[in-house]
Amino acid sequence: MWVVVPAGCVLVGVFVGRTDTRAAEGTRGGGPKLLIGVVDLFAVLNESRMYKDLKEELKKAADEKKSEATRREEKAKQAQETMEAFKRTAPEFRDKFKAFVDAAVDYNAYVRLSQADQVLMLNRGTWRVYQAILETIRAVAVERGVDLVLYLDDFEPNIEDTQRLLGQIRQRKVLHASAEVNLTQAVLERFDADYQKGRISTRSSAGQGT
Repeated sequence: MWVVVPAGCVLVGVFVGRTDTRAAEGTRGGGPKLLIGVVDLFAVLNESRMYKDLKEELKKAADEKKSEATRREEKAKQAQETMEAFKRTAPEFRDKFKAFVDAAVDYNAYVRLSQADQVLMLNRGTWRVYQAILETIRAVAVERGVDLVLYLDDFEPNIEDTQRLLGQIRQRKVLHASAEVNLTQAVLERFDADYQKGRISTRSSAGQGT
């Protein structure tokens, strides 16, 4: 059985209950040789077709919400102009003022709810893509007999802030990895191929805890 445990920025894969037939590859301390691979998870995430499609869907939804927000904003502006056409002492002013307040509240509430909905959809979609990538990492690792997969970050040092730089250095998990153990491209190609062939579910699984 393969277990993938996200721990901070580290992806760890461990084989359990499997007979190792690779002892001929060499041993350390009398045990079987451990094979390690690395994956730049964010490179796979950002470059994957699935994540690009997600962002395109969210952009379309945002454009639709923006159009509706504009309509409600215009309604509030019209209500304000109508209200301002009356003197405060006029009998109609109270009703026009109430209509303006209602329209303004409706517009502001719609904008806030729309923004929150966009964030929620992005978070759910990102979590769904992340889970699917983990499954692809598992599949590639199993095929190649890899026992451990570590997160390989794209390190960009902040040389203007000493404390932040030291924090970045402290958080790095992989300091060196040869091209032979880098599974990033293999994972990305498999992930895109499976997604385009419909082998990856696009149903949201956020909130299910798996």
